[in-house]
Amino acid sequence: MIKLAVIADDITGANDTAVQFSKRNISSCVRIDFDQEKILKETADVIVIDTDSRDIVPSAAYDRVKSVCEVLQDSGVKNIYKKIDSTLRGNLGAEIEATATVFQPEIVVIAPAFPSNKRVTVGGYHLLDQIPIELTEIAHAPKSPVDESRIVELLHKQTDSKIGLISLHVVMKGLEAVKQAIKQCLECGEKWIVFDAVLDEHLERIVKATQDYHKVLWVGSAGLAEQLPDFYQWSAEQKNIGIAAKGPVLVIAGSVSKVTQAQISTALNLPNIELVKMNVANLIQDKELEIRQCTIQAKKQLEQGKDIVIASAVDDCDVLAAVAAGKICGLSSTEVSEQTAVALGDIAIQLTDYQLAGMVLTGGDTAIHVCRSLGAEAIEILEEVAVGIPLGRLVGGCCNGLQVVTKAGAFGQEDAFVLSIQAMRKVDEKLNCI
Repeated sequence: MIKLAVIADDITGANDTAVQFSKRNISSCVRIDFDQEKILKETADVIVIDTDSRDIVPSAAYDRVKSVCEVLQDSGVKNIYKKIDSTLRGNLGAEIEATATVFQPEIVVIAPAFPSNKRVTVGGYHLLDQIPIELTEIAHAPKSPVDESRIVELLHKQTDSKIGLISLHVVMKGLEAVKQAIKQCLECGEKWIVFDAVLDEHLERIVKATQDYHKVLWVGSAGLAEQLPDFYQWSAEQKNIGIAAKGPVLVIAGSVSKVTQAQISTALNLPNIELVKMNVANLIQDKELEIRQCTIQAKKQLEQGKDIVIASAVDDCDVLAAVAAGKICGLSSTEVSEQTAVALGDIAIQLTDYQLAGMVLTGGDTAIHVCRSLGAEAIEILEEVAVGIPLGRLVGGCCNGLQVVTKAGAFGQEDAFVLSIQAMRKVDEKLNCI
Protein backbone atom coordinates (compact mmCIF):
# COMPACT_ATOMS: atom_id res chain seq x y z
CA MET A 1 0.00 0.00 0.00
CA ILE A 2 1.37 3.40 -0.98
CA LYS A 3 2.00 5.48 2.16
CA LEU A 4 2.40 8.79 0.36
CA ALA A 5 2.00 10.07 -3.19
CA VAL A 6 4.05 13.07 -4.24
CA ILE A 7 3.09 15.13 -7.29
CA ALA A 8 6.03 17.09 -8.70
CA ASP A 9 6.25 19.37 -11.72
CA ASP A 10 9.76 18.39 -12.83
CA ILE A 11 12.11 15.43 -12.55
CA THR A 12 14.86 16.95 -10.41
CA GLY A 13 12.31 18.22 -7.91
CA ALA A 14 10.65 14.81 -7.88
CA ASN A 15 13.95 13.12 -7.09
CA ASP A 16 15.15 15.55 -4.42
CA THR A 17 11.85 15.04 -2.61
CA ALA A 18 11.92 11.26 -2.96
CA VAL A 19 15.37 11.08 -1.39
CA GLN A 20 14.02 12.62 1.82
CA PHE A 21 12.29 9.28 2.36
CA SER A 22 14.93 6.98 0.86
CA LYS A 23 17.59 8.29 3.23
CA ARG A 24 15.30 7.14 6.07
CA ASN A 25 15.13 3.68 4.44
CA ILE A 26 11.57 4.27 3.22
CA SER A 27 11.42 2.95 -0.34
CA SER A 28 10.63 5.58 -2.96
CA CYS A 29 10.24 5.50 -6.70
CA VAL A 30 9.88 8.36 -9.16
CA ARG A 31 7.65 7.63 -12.14
CA ILE A 32 8.82 9.29 -15.34
CA ASP A 33 5.97 7.99 -17.45
CA PHE A 34 2.39 8.31 -16.27
CA ASP A 35 1.45 4.68 -16.85
CA GLN A 36 -1.72 4.26 -14.81
CA GLU A 37 -1.50 0.46 -14.67
CA LYS A 38 2.11 0.50 -13.43
CA ILE A 39 1.39 3.23 -10.90
CA LEU A 40 -1.40 1.16 -9.37
CA LYS A 41 0.98 -1.82 -9.12
CA GLU A 42 3.77 0.22 -7.52
CA THR A 43 5.26 -1.47 -4.45
CA ALA A 44 7.34 1.44 -3.11
CA ASP A 45 6.17 3.10 0.10
CA VAL A 46 6.41 6.54 -1.50
CA ILE A 47 5.55 7.09 -5.13
CA VAL A 48 6.52 10.34 -6.81
CA ILE A 49 4.92 11.31 -10.10
CA ASP A 50 6.56 13.86 -12.37
CA THR A 51 3.82 15.65 -14.30
CA ASP A 52 6.47 17.66 -16.22
CA SER A 53 4.13 20.65 -16.03
CA ARG A 54 6.37 23.45 -14.77
CA ASP A 55 6.75 25.22 -18.11
CA ILE A 56 3.34 24.71 -19.71
CA VAL A 57 0.36 27.09 -19.56
CA PRO A 58 -1.55 27.15 -16.23
CA SER A 59 -4.75 25.62 -17.61
CA ALA A 60 -2.85 22.66 -19.06
CA ALA A 61 -0.92 22.23 -15.80
CA TYR A 62 -4.21 22.23 -13.87
CA ASP A 63 -5.70 19.55 -16.13
CA ARG A 64 -2.60 17.36 -16.03
CA VAL A 65 -2.31 17.46 -12.24
CA LYS A 66 -6.05 16.95 -11.75
CA SER A 67 -5.92 13.84 -13.95
CA VAL A 68 -3.08 12.37 -11.88
CA CYS A 69 -4.89 13.17 -8.63
CA GLU A 70 -8.06 11.44 -9.78
CA VAL A 71 -6.13 8.24 -10.50
CA LEU A 72 -4.45 8.40 -7.10
CA GLN A 73 -7.75 9.04 -5.33
CA ASP A 74 -9.40 6.11 -7.12
CA SER A 75 -6.52 3.87 -6.02
CA GLY A 76 -7.12 4.75 -2.37
CA VAL A 77 -4.08 6.91 -1.67
CA LYS A 78 -4.76 9.03 1.42
CA ASN A 79 -1.62 11.09 1.99
CA ILE A 80 -0.71 13.62 -0.71
CA TYR A 81 2.28 15.92 -1.05
CA LYS A 82 2.25 18.60 -3.73
CA LYS A 83 5.89 19.27 -4.44
CA ILE A 84 6.64 22.83 -5.53
CA ASP A 85 9.91 24.40 -6.54
CA SER A 86 12.00 25.86 -3.73
CA THR A 87 12.54 28.94 -5.92
CA LEU A 88 8.80 29.23 -6.74
CA ARG A 89 9.06 28.44 -10.46
CA GLY A 90 6.12 26.84 -12.21
CA ASN A 91 2.32 26.86 -12.04
CA LEU A 92 2.04 26.85 -8.27
CA GLY A 93 -1.48 28.22 -7.84
CA ALA A 94 -3.04 26.17 -10.63
CA GLU A 95 -1.47 22.90 -9.52
CA ILE A 96 -2.32 23.33 -5.84
CA GLU A 97 -5.89 24.22 -6.89
CA ALA A 98 -6.14 21.05 -8.98
CA THR A 99 -4.88 18.87 -6.15
CA ALA A 100 -7.15 20.48 -3.56
CA THR A 101 -10.17 20.20 -5.87
CA VAL A 102 -9.77 16.42 -6.05
CA PHE A 103 -8.75 15.60 -2.48
CA GLN A 104 -10.77 18.28 -0.63
CA PRO A 105 -8.38 18.70 2.33
CA GLU A 106 -9.29 20.36 5.62
CA ILE A 107 -6.13 22.44 5.38
CA VAL A 108 -3.52 23.21 2.74
CA VAL A 109 -0.10 23.67 4.37
CA ILE A 110 2.16 25.74 2.10
CA ALA A 111 5.80 25.95 3.20
CA PRO A 112 8.35 26.02 0.35
CA ALA A 113 11.31 26.84 2.61
CA PHE A 114 14.35 24.57 2.40
CA PRO A 115 16.65 26.11 5.05
CA SER A 116 19.52 23.65 4.64
CA ASN A 117 19.67 24.71 0.98
CA LYS A 118 19.47 28.47 1.69
CA ARG A 119 15.78 28.86 0.81
CA VAL A 120 13.76 30.56 3.57
CA THR A 121 10.47 32.45 3.95
CA VAL A 122 10.19 35.62 6.05
CA GLY A 123 7.14 37.90 6.22
CA GLY A 124 5.64 35.98 3.32
CA TYR A 125 8.69 36.81 1.18
CA HIS A 126 10.65 33.86 -0.18
CA LEU A 127 14.42 34.33 -0.15
CA LEU A 128 17.31 32.56 -1.88
CA ASP A 129 20.59 32.99 -0.03
CA GLN A 130 19.04 35.94 1.89
CA ILE A 131 17.87 37.71 -1.29
CA PRO A 132 14.20 37.94 -2.46
CA ILE A 133 13.67 35.50 -5.32
CA GLU A 134 12.69 38.23 -7.79
CA LEU A 135 16.13 39.84 -7.31
CA THR A 136 18.10 36.64 -8.03
CA GLU A 137 19.03 34.91 -11.29
CA ILE A 138 15.74 32.98 -10.99
CA ALA A 139 13.99 36.14 -12.24
CA HIS A 140 15.92 35.77 -15.51
CA ALA A 141 15.63 32.00 -15.98
CA PRO A 142 15.07 30.94 -19.62
CA LYS A 143 11.94 29.08 -18.52
CA SER A 144 9.47 30.00 -15.77
CA PRO A 145 11.17 33.17 -14.50
CA VAL A 146 9.86 34.38 -11.14
CA ASP A 147 9.03 38.08 -10.76
CA GLU A 148 7.20 37.94 -7.40
CA SER A 149 8.80 37.03 -4.06
CA ARG A 150 5.60 37.30 -1.98
CA ILE A 151 4.15 33.81 -1.92
CA VAL A 152 0.52 34.79 -1.29
CA GLU A 153 0.54 37.30 -4.16
CA LEU A 154 2.26 34.80 -6.45
CA LEU A 155 -0.37 32.15 -5.72
CA HIS A 156 -3.20 34.62 -6.29
CA LYS A 157 -2.07 34.98 -9.91
CA GLN A 158 -3.52 31.51 -10.51
CA THR A 159 -6.16 30.98 -7.81
CA ASP A 160 -9.04 32.81 -6.15
CA SER A 161 -8.79 30.72 -2.97
CA LYS A 162 -8.49 32.64 0.29
CA ILE A 163 -4.94 32.38 1.61
CA GLY A 164 -3.68 33.01 5.13
CA LEU A 165 -0.14 33.78 6.25
CA ILE A 166 1.44 32.68 9.52
CA SER A 167 4.44 34.86 10.26
CA LEU A 168 7.87 33.97 11.54
CA HIS A 169 7.01 35.77 14.79
CA VAL A 170 4.23 33.25 15.43
CA VAL A 171 6.24 30.23 14.28
CA MET A 172 9.07 31.18 16.65
CA LYS A 173 6.64 31.42 19.59
CA GLY A 174 6.14 27.67 19.62
CA LEU A 175 3.80 24.82 18.78
CA GLU A 176 0.70 26.10 20.59
CA ALA A 177 1.01 29.53 18.96
CA VAL A 178 1.13 27.93 15.51
CA LYS A 179 -1.87 25.72 16.31
CA GLN A 180 -3.87 28.75 17.42
CA ALA A 181 -2.88 30.72 14.31
CA ILE A 182 -3.98 27.84 12.08
CA LYS A 183 -7.34 27.73 13.86
CA GLN A 184 -7.81 31.48 13.35
CA CYS A 185 -7.00 31.21 9.64
CA LEU A 186 -9.54 28.42 9.18
CA GLU A 187 -12.19 30.39 11.07
CA CYS A 188 -11.63 33.22 8.57
CA GLY A 189 -12.14 30.82 5.67
CA GLU A 190 -8.43 30.72 4.82
CA LYS A 191 -7.97 27.02 4.14
CA TRP A 192 -4.72 27.65 2.25
CA ILE A 193 -2.05 28.81 4.70
CA VAL A 194 1.45 30.02 3.84
CA PHE A 195 4.04 29.61 6.60
CA ASP A 196 7.24 31.51 7.28
CA ALA A 197 10.25 29.33 8.14
CA VAL A 198 13.99 29.93 8.37
CA LEU A 199 15.09 26.79 10.24
CA ASP A 200 14.39 23.08 9.84
CA GLU A 201 12.90 23.11 13.35
CA HIS A 202 10.33 25.65 12.12
CA LEU A 203 9.18 23.19 9.44
CA GLU A 204 9.04 20.44 12.06
CA ARG A 205 6.87 22.67 14.25
CA ILE A 206 4.55 23.53 11.37
CA VAL A 207 4.02 19.86 10.56
CA LYS A 208 3.35 18.94 14.21
CA ALA A 209 0.82 21.78 14.49
CA THR A 210 -1.47 20.01 11.99
CA GLN A 211 -1.76 16.77 13.97
CA ASP A 212 -5.41 17.44 14.85
CA TYR A 213 -6.45 17.49 11.17
CA HIS A 214 -7.18 14.28 9.28
CA LYS A 215 -7.00 15.54 5.69
CA VAL A 216 -3.91 17.67 5.13
CA LEU A 217 -2.57 18.64 1.73
CA TRP A 218 1.13 19.22 2.11
CA VAL A 219 2.66 21.77 -0.28
CA GLY A 220 6.37 22.41 -0.19
CA SER A 221 9.84 21.62 -1.41
CA ALA A 222 12.17 18.88 -0.19
CA GLY A 223 12.55 20.74 3.11
CA LEU A 224 8.98 20.17 4.29
CA ALA A 225 8.99 16.61 2.92
CA GLU A 226 11.97 15.80 5.15
CA GLN A 227 9.75 16.26 8.22
CA LEU A 228 7.05 13.77 7.22
CA PRO A 229 8.68 10.42 8.15
CA ASP A 230 8.85 11.46 11.81
CA PHE A 231 5.38 13.02 11.72
CA TYR A 232 3.82 9.81 10.39
CA GLN A 233 6.21 7.67 12.47
CA TRP A 234 7.41 5.79 9.42
CA SER A 235 10.54 3.71 9.74
CA ALA A 236 12.22 0.84 7.96
CA GLU A 237 15.29 -1.35 8.26
CA GLN A 238 18.45 -0.25 6.48
CA LYS A 239 18.85 -1.88 3.08
CA ASN A 240 21.93 -2.84 1.08
CA ILE A 241 21.97 -0.55 -1.96
CA GLY A 242 25.23 -1.64 -3.56
CA ILE A 243 25.48 -1.39 -7.33
CA ALA A 244 28.34 -2.74 -9.44
CA ALA A 245 29.62 0.48 -10.95
CA LYS A 246 32.45 0.26 -13.45
CA GLY A 247 33.49 2.61 -16.20
CA PRO A 248 33.47 6.37 -16.73
CA VAL A 249 30.95 8.82 -15.30
CA LEU A 250 29.06 11.00 -17.77
CA VAL A 251 28.02 14.44 -16.51
CA ILE A 252 25.42 16.18 -18.67
CA ALA A 253 24.90 19.80 -17.66
CA GLY A 254 22.12 21.64 -19.44
CA SER A 255 21.47 24.26 -16.78
CA VAL A 256 22.69 27.83 -17.37
CA SER A 257 22.68 28.64 -13.65
CA LYS A 258 25.76 30.30 -12.18
CA VAL A 259 25.70 27.56 -9.55
CA THR A 260 26.06 24.89 -12.23
CA GLN A 261 28.81 26.88 -13.95
CA ALA A 262 30.83 26.88 -10.72
CA GLN A 263 30.22 23.15 -10.27
CA ILE A 264 31.50 22.44 -13.78
CA SER A 265 34.64 24.47 -13.13
CA THR A 266 35.33 22.58 -9.90
CA ALA A 267 34.73 19.17 -11.48
CA LEU A 268 37.20 19.91 -14.27
CA ASN A 269 39.95 20.12 -11.65
CA LEU A 270 39.60 16.38 -11.09
CA PRO A 271 42.13 14.08 -12.76
CA ASN A 272 40.97 12.04 -15.75
CA ILE A 273 38.02 14.25 -16.68
CA GLU A 274 37.43 16.19 -19.90
CA LEU A 275 34.98 18.83 -21.09
CA VAL A 276 32.85 18.49 -24.20
CA LYS A 277 31.21 21.86 -24.76
CA MET A 278 28.11 22.08 -26.88
CA ASN A 279 28.01 25.25 -28.96
CA VAL A 280 24.34 26.19 -28.69
CA ALA A 281 24.65 28.89 -31.37
CA ASN A 282 25.92 26.22 -33.79
CA LEU A 283 23.20 23.83 -32.60
CA ILE A 284 20.53 26.33 -33.61
CA GLN A 285 22.08 26.71 -37.06
CA ASP A 286 22.74 23.01 -37.74
CA LYS A 287 21.43 20.60 -35.12
CA GLU A 288 22.67 17.36 -36.68
CA LEU A 289 26.19 18.67 -37.20
CA GLU A 290 26.62 19.96 -33.64
CA ILE A 291 25.18 16.78 -32.12
CA ARG A 292 27.49 14.68 -34.28
CA GLN A 293 30.57 16.71 -33.35
CA CYS A 294 29.79 16.56 -29.63
CA THR A 295 29.13 12.83 -29.83
CA ILE A 296 32.43 12.18 -31.62
CA GLN A 297 34.34 14.16 -28.98
CA ALA A 298 32.57 12.35 -26.16
CA LYS A 299 33.19 8.90 -27.63
CA LYS A 300 36.88 9.67 -28.05
CA GLN A 301 37.20 10.52 -24.36
CA LEU A 302 35.10 7.55 -23.21
CA GLU A 303 37.26 5.18 -25.24
CA GLN A 304 40.21 6.42 -23.18
CA GLY A 305 38.30 5.70 -19.97
CA LYS A 306 37.88 9.35 -19.06
CA ASP A 307 34.96 10.88 -17.19
CA ILE A 308 33.39 13.63 -19.27
CA VAL A 309 31.29 16.73 -18.72
CA ILE A 310 29.01 17.65 -21.61
CA ALA A 311 27.92 21.23 -20.99
CA SER A 312 25.86 23.78 -22.89
CA ALA A 313 27.26 26.74 -20.93
CA VAL A 314 30.39 27.12 -18.83
CA ASP A 315 30.07 30.89 -18.32
CA ASP A 316 27.71 33.80 -18.92
CA CYS A 317 29.25 34.49 -22.34
CA ASP A 318 27.97 31.12 -23.54
CA VAL A 319 24.50 31.94 -22.24
CA LEU A 320 24.40 35.35 -23.93
CA ALA A 321 25.69 33.89 -27.21
CA ALA A 322 22.97 31.23 -27.18
CA VAL A 323 20.22 33.78 -26.51
CA ALA A 324 21.56 36.07 -29.26
CA ALA A 325 21.72 33.21 -31.76
CA GLY A 326 18.16 32.28 -30.88
CA LYS A 327 16.91 35.81 -31.49
CA ILE A 328 18.51 35.87 -34.93
CA CYS A 329 16.57 32.72 -35.79
CA GLY A 330 13.35 33.99 -34.21
CA LEU A 331 13.57 31.72 -31.16
CA SER A 332 12.72 32.71 -27.61
CA SER A 333 15.04 31.81 -24.73
CA THR A 334 12.52 29.12 -23.78
CA GLU A 335 12.74 27.57 -27.24
CA VAL A 336 16.53 27.70 -27.18
CA SER A 337 16.53 25.98 -23.80
CA GLU A 338 14.18 23.27 -25.07
CA GLN A 339 16.29 22.60 -28.18
CA THR A 340 19.39 22.32 -26.00
CA ALA A 341 17.79 19.80 -23.64
CA VAL A 342 16.52 17.68 -26.53
CA ALA A 343 19.97 17.68 -28.15
CA LEU A 344 21.63 16.58 -24.92
CA GLY A 345 19.21 13.68 -24.76
CA ASP A 346 20.07 12.78 -28.36
CA ILE A 347 23.77 12.76 -27.48
CA ALA A 348 23.26 10.66 -24.35
CA ILE A 349 21.54 7.80 -26.19
CA GLN A 350 24.48 7.55 -28.59
CA LEU A 351 26.90 7.00 -25.70
CA THR A 352 25.13 4.06 -24.10
CA ASP A 353 27.26 1.47 -25.93
CA TYR A 354 30.00 2.29 -23.43
CA GLN A 355 29.98 0.73 -19.98
CA LEU A 356 29.29 3.70 -17.74
CA ALA A 357 29.52 3.87 -13.97
CA GLY A 358 26.65 6.32 -14.10
CA MET A 359 25.32 9.65 -15.25
CA VAL A 360 25.00 12.99 -13.49
CA LEU A 361 22.19 15.10 -14.94
CA THR A 362 21.67 18.72 -14.01
CA GLY A 363 18.72 20.89 -14.99
CA GLY A 364 15.19 19.50 -14.96
CA ASP A 365 14.68 19.75 -18.73
CA THR A 366 18.00 18.04 -19.39
CA ALA A 367 17.32 15.26 -16.91
CA ILE A 368 13.87 14.41 -18.26
CA HIS A 369 14.97 14.48 -21.90
CA VAL A 370 17.94 12.21 -21.18
CA CYS A 371 15.78 9.77 -19.20
CA ARG A 372 13.17 9.67 -21.94
CA SER A 373 15.83 9.27 -24.60
CA LEU A 374 17.11 6.22 -22.71
CA GLY A 375 13.57 4.84 -22.45
CA ALA A 376 13.54 4.88 -18.64
CA GLU A 377 10.16 4.41 -16.96
CA ALA A 378 11.16 5.40 -13.45
CA ILE A 379 14.03 6.13 -11.08
CA GLU A 380 14.47 4.17 -7.88
CA ILE A 381 15.93 6.63 -5.37
CA LEU A 382 18.68 5.21 -3.17
CA GLU A 383 20.55 7.83 -1.15
CA GLU A 384 21.52 11.47 -0.84
CA VAL A 385 24.89 12.59 -2.23
CA ALA A 386 24.55 16.11 -0.78
CA VAL A 387 21.63 18.23 0.43
CA GLY A 388 18.84 17.85 -2.14
CA ILE A 389 21.00 15.84 -4.56
CA PRO A 390 19.89 12.19 -4.87
CA LEU A 391 21.54 9.09 -6.26
CA GLY A 392 19.26 6.54 -7.85
CA ARG A 393 19.13 3.96 -10.59
CA LEU A 394 17.13 3.89 -13.78
CA VAL A 395 14.24 1.47 -14.14
CA GLY A 396 13.48 0.22 -17.65
CA GLY A 397 14.90 1.26 -20.99
CA CYS A 398 18.28 0.57 -22.54
CA CYS A 399 20.18 1.55 -19.37
CA ASN A 400 18.12 -0.34 -16.81
CA GLY A 401 19.91 -0.28 -13.45
CA LEU A 402 22.34 2.50 -14.39
CA GLN A 403 23.27 4.83 -11.54
CA VAL A 404 22.00 8.35 -12.02
CA VAL A 405 22.35 11.54 -10.00
CA THR A 406 19.94 14.37 -10.76
CA LYS A 407 20.40 17.94 -9.60
CA ALA A 408 18.36 21.09 -10.00
CA GLY A 409 20.47 23.70 -11.76
CA ALA A 410 20.65 26.08 -8.80
CA PHE A 411 21.17 23.37 -6.16
CA GLY A 412 24.35 22.45 -4.38
CA GLN A 413 27.78 23.70 -3.45
CA GLU A 414 30.67 24.01 -5.90
CA ASP A 415 31.75 20.41 -5.21
CA ALA A 416 28.36 18.88 -6.12
CA PHE A 417 29.59 17.16 -9.30
CA VAL A 418 32.76 16.02 -7.55
CA LEU A 419 30.72 14.46 -4.73
CA SER A 420 28.39 12.82 -7.26
CA ILE A 421 31.26 11.23 -9.17
CA GLN A 422 32.92 10.12 -5.94
CA ALA A 423 29.65 8.59 -4.70
CA MET A 424 29.55 6.32 -7.74
CA ARG A 425 33.21 5.41 -7.31
CA LYS A 426 32.65 4.76 -3.61
CA VAL A 427 29.95 2.21 -4.35
CA ASP A 428 32.28 0.56 -6.83
CA GLU A 429 35.13 0.44 -4.29
CA LYS A 430 32.86 -1.14 -1.66
CA LEU A 431 31.87 -3.91 -4.03
CA ASN A 432 35.46 -4.56 -5.08
CA CYS A 433 36.36 -5.17 -1.44
CA ILE A 434 33.77 -7.90 -0.96
